[in-house]
Amino acid sequence: MIALEKHEMPAGFGGIPWVSCRPFVDNSRAMLIHRVRHVTTHKISPKYAAHLGVHGWCGNVAAGTKKFTFLEAPPVGRIVCARCEDAAVGAGLPSSSEIAGCHVHTGGVVAVMRCCSDAAAIGAAK
Repeated sequence: MIALEKHEMPAGFGGIPWVSCRPFVDNSRAMLIHRVRHVTTHKISPKYAAHLGVHGWCGNVAAGTKKFTFLEAPPVGRIVCARCEDAAVGAGLPSSSEIAGCHVHTGGVVAVMRCCSDAAAIGAAK
C-alpha cells in the first residue's frame, strides 16, 4: 500500500478520496498498467451505484465499477505507462522496478496507420 497524494475535489463533486491503495492499477479495458495518483469513490445519488474515479500520474482518468484491479506489482511482461513512471519518479516516488523488486517494462501505445502501405499512397490520401 502507498499513501496517495491529497486531492482536493472541486465543489459539488461530492466524492470520497482514498487515503492509500496499491501502487499500480490494471484497467481491463486498457493496454497499459498505470501508477495510481488519486482514487475517489463517487456516490451520485441513491438511484445509482457508487463508482471509482482513478487518476494516473500521466493524467489519465478512468471511471467505473468493476474494471479495475489494484496491484502491488505489475504482472510479468505487462508495460507500465512511461509517462506515469516519469511523473511519479519526478515527484520523488520510487521507480516501478524499486517497488516491484525486479525489472519492470515501461512504454506507451502508439497509433499506427494501417490503411496505406506505401509513402506514395499516403501522399495521395491528403
